[in-house]
Amino acid sequence: PETQARVGCASWKATPPRACSPHRQRGPFWTPIGGEHSTPIDIRQDETPVSFAARLSALHGCPSLRSFLTDQGISPSDLLHGTRQAIGRLCAVAGQDPAPVWRNTAVSQGNQTFALRREIVPASMLVREETRFCPLCLHEDDLGSDSPGIGRHDRLAWSLRVVTSCPRHDLALILRAREHRENMLHKLALHVPERGDELVARASTALRREASPLQTYVLRRLEGRKGPDWLDGQTLEQAVKATQMLGMGFAFGTSVRLGSVDRDGWDLAGRRGWEWVSKGEPGLQAAFEALQATAFAQGQGGQNYFSVFGQLYRWLLEPGDRSDHGPIKQVLRDHIVRNMDVCVGRDLLGQPVERRCKYAVQSLALETGLHRQTLRKVLEARGLIAAKDAGKGNALLLVDADKARAAAAALRRSVPFVQLPALLAATRPIVTCLIELGLLTPLHRSSGENTRDKCGFDAREAERLLKRLHDLAPEMPDMPPGWVTLRQCSKRARIPMQQILQAIFRGRITGIGRARGDLGFGALRIDIEEMRRLSF
Repeated sequence: PETQARVGCASWKATPPRACSPHRQRGPFWTPIGGEHSTPIDIRQDETPVSFAARLSALHGCPSLRSFLTDQGISPSDLLHGTRQAIGRLCAVAGQDPAPVWRNTAVSQGNQTFALRREIVPASMLVREETRFCPLCLHEDDLGSDSPGIGRHDRLAWSLRVVTSCPRHDLALILRAREHRENMLHKLALHVPERGDELVARASTALRREASPLQTYVLRRLEGRKGPDWLDGQTLEQAVKATQMLGMGFAFGTSVRLGSVDRDGWDLAGRRGWEWVSKGEPGLQAAFEALQATAFAQGQGGQNYFSVFGQLYRWLLEPGDRSDHGPIKQVLRDHIVRNMDVCVGRDLLGQPVERRCKYAVQSLALETGLHRQTLRKVLEARGLIAAKDAGKGNALLLVDADKARAAAAALRRSVPFVQLPALLAATRPIVTCLIELGLLTPLHRSSGENTRDKCGFDAREAERLLKRLHDLAPEMPDMPPGWVTLRQCSKRARIPMQQILQAIFRGRITGIGRARGDLGFGALRIDIEEMRRLSF
């Protein structure tokens, strides 16, 4: 009698007194539970081992699951960690086939990680500090048993943090915080005392919400079913975290703090992120472009990657205990390198940047030593900056790196309009005609009076124009009589200077040349008779 009082469970077989102390004897001295007056129970398909042990405890009259486990030679801590010894002993004392128990067991791998159905999951993905339940599921359990302690079982899905809705009843799971860590060895009948109509009333006031695509994906994956290829190629943690962290920016903006996001917020983030990650890398690229466009519209971006990608970038930046964040890290890094302002040699998400694809106007000005506003005007004139973005700051405006360098080099070589006549050996009217014909292009147009005098021209473009002219008008040792200069040709043949220059550069004039050693437009000589015969 004293032994039975200490054990607290009236259903198991009598054993020698020394074997009754849980601290003295283990394993072999105990026999499987059962007898004439006990009804064996089997683990249910979606039940956790702790829930199964709790129902066994209730079946045999033990109010404390810890006492029940200890008296059966099972370490409660080992059961929570899914050790082989604990699970094997539990199955032995219950006469249970181990296979379905192992299927629902999260086995500790050390370093806060667990193995569950061929998947490695961190402890952070498992819920242990609270009880989650669907009132309608528990109501159905109660209908099948006279005792809630025996009939109710804790679903494996409820122990996954990503699961926030009952996939059977489309209800948001109800949470009950546990007052003490001991309550990890909990019994649903104690944590959820409601019965019958009370559970139905709880369901009627609960939030109606279908299971998220991310939750469905996780549960299907644990069942061994395939999902999107991009997600299937990652660990379960990487797939879930990438989806939620990407969706965080779309759901709450990039300035949200994770501490302010509750369970429903994480569920919403998973739903928003799924829209993109389910499409693989093309979906991620589209998501990054959308986030970047939103930031640009709000006057953010440039080199501030936090303001563009928010918590996603912060997460990828933090190595923590597991530095491998999955393929999303490389996809985001490649996007930043291709589409944002980055400095060569900078460490970006763990790798140095080897080449620059984009410049912000401000970065280009600092690198080249050019005035920001003047450089910006040149870039606008070359179509590298859209007119609709004229109001944006220089730190936000991004341009193609190769084209931007070419524009900056042209600006550094620029010569003002007043120097062109000497450079081309031409009169100011001839230079004006060349500009009007588009043979010389100003780097940018200034506003106000005398705008042309304020425009800069690429000296290299002027040099190329001179070379083209010299190819069309070769040196002639003996100049034919009657050949005249450009000005004389225009005056005598009564042809506008602009039309003469246009005919020259289109190759319509064969009677053209220049004296040996002479350069530029002033050295040209033209057959005036040929010019008179041409039709304009």
